[in-house]
Amino acid sequence: MNGHRVGAGTRERLYVSTTSTYDPHNDLDLIAIEYAINGEPVQLTLAEKIHAARILDSRGVPLKTIGKQVGCDPSTVQGWKGNGWKPGGGHPKSRTRTPRSEPVCGEPRMYRRHVKNGERCDVCRAANAAADRRYRLTGSRQEATP
Repeated sequence: MNGHRVGAGTRERLYVSTTSTYDPHNDLDLIAIEYAINGEPVQLTLAEKIHAARILDSRGVPLKTIGKQVGCDPSTVQGWKGNGWKPGGGHPKSRTRTPRSEPVCGEPRMYRRHVKNGERCDVCRAANAAADRRYRLTGSRQEATP
């Protein structure tokens, strides 16, 4: 039979290093990275995933294929690339959460904190009572804005 099955021929194999198998400075297992960039199943650390993704990207491999080979989402690879191939670029669609400001006396959060700690604060008690009255009259605890 003279047929040729797709993918059965010899394909180019990519090699990471020819002299060493481990990079102690960056904690990289170069053999595991080599397996990953050649499409073989292997468990990689975050540093190894980033290194493998950088190698594949330098060879012009699409982000979708890179993500599949290193075992992560293509948008994560895009975040690493945008962050200079460092972790912490994060998912580009993730939102960063800004911390809430510290409550001050006269706010409901501070009143609840006083009650929890067993403290007595007349300013917070008066503000909480006013908010309760507003809620009973209008259905909202928020003050009317002009």
